[in-house]
Amino acid sequence: MIPETPLLSIPKIGIGTFQLKDEQVVHNVLHSALSIGVRLIDTAQCYRNEDYISRSLAKLLPEFSISRSDVTIVSKLDPKNQGTEKARSSVEKTLDCFGGYVDVMLIHWPGVSKMKSDDPLVRERRKESWRVLEEFKENGKIGLIGVSNYTLYHLQDLMKYCRVKPNVLQNEFHPRYQEKDILSFCQQNNIIFMGYSPFGQSKLLSDKTVVKIADKHKVLPSNVLVQWAVQKGVVCIPRTSKPERVRENLDYSNFTLDNGDMQQMELLNDGHKFCWDPHRVI
Repeated sequence: MIPETPLLSIPKIGIGTFQLKDEQVVHNVLHSALSIGVRLIDTAQCYRNEDYISRSLAKLLPEFSISRSDVTIVSKLDPKNQGTEKARSSVEKTLDCFGGYVDVMLIHWPGVSKMKSDDPLVRERRKESWRVLEEFKENGKIGLIGVSNYTLYHLQDLMKYCRVKPNVLQNEFHPRYQEKDILSFCQQNNIIFMGYSPFGQSKLLSDKTVVKIADKHKVLPSNVLVQWAVQKGVVCIPRTSKPERVRENLDYSNFTLDNGDMQQMELLNDGHKFCWDPHRVI
């Protein structure tokens, strides 16, 4: 196994772009995010908006006097592009879209599109995809490599065959789905944990415990959920299609959840997932 390289500095809060399929919407959301200091943008090949993000950044970076190196771009390999040739070709397209370099590239899903989740070839295809990411990282075209929607089994299996250890894991993460075993694994192995869907598809914004804590600190429920993730050591990447919500969710006065707040949030952990479940994938 190749020795780990020092991890690049990753912002604690980013903006997700899932389901942002209109170029003007992408531009407006990024404008709002960059204006309040957000410097991490999460996308994926299957979001079909990498080119929109690239063109928007070409306009927005000069407007805010920001250099490309100040922004962390995260993208992910489409499940249909698993396997050596498809992975290499699709990653090259992503790199071309962002000027030849991407800060973070992840395998989006442990499975393969149109292949049964229990097919033995699934593991082989994702192993091939990982080899491709290793090559691009070694060639200096990708800063950090990692995976998304991996279970503890998938992570432990990856550690058996990787030459370069994963730098990043991006999974669903919120008070009702805290993945303590995986979070511990990441901390032990120096893997950055990124959490998506911090609001539980908006369901947690009306949770009584979250609302009570928000009222206590005179902030919004979304602020509490983002701050909770950050205090857990997780990079938080909420998404919205509304620029004004970017400010509401992320541009809040500094506050800290106290031990009592954190303990109350811990009690919400009932293992409920709102997004796709990878446990069936071998």
